[in-house]
Amino acid sequence: MGDLISRVTVIHRSGGESDAVTVYREPRKRRRTSTIVKPLERATRHLIRAQVLFGQEVLRRNDRANRRRRNGWLVDAPATVVEAGRKAHNEARKAIPFRILPKA
Repeated sequence: MGDLISRVTVIHRSGGESDAVTVYREPRKRRRTSTIVKPLERATRHLIRAQVLFGQEVLRRNDRANRRRRNGWLVDAPATVVEAGRKAHNEARKAIPFRILPKA
């Protein structure tokens, strides 16, 4: 079927009675991660997201520096890495319980 449809029920009406028959029911899905490991998976996802964010931010800032001036990426490289690292650090903070890392 689709992701939106999990069950199809047909209702037969005859006189004053109605009878419901389930024609299709999607099988229940097993949990793919145990309850104990779920926080670890969530933290790992935040760290991976922080790495992706770092790469995207470096590319965005490099393109912007190149639009502004010739060989701009070379001049702005240190600032680009620092600012992208700051954004990635703030995303990685979400992986640590209770956000004990300071905001950068």
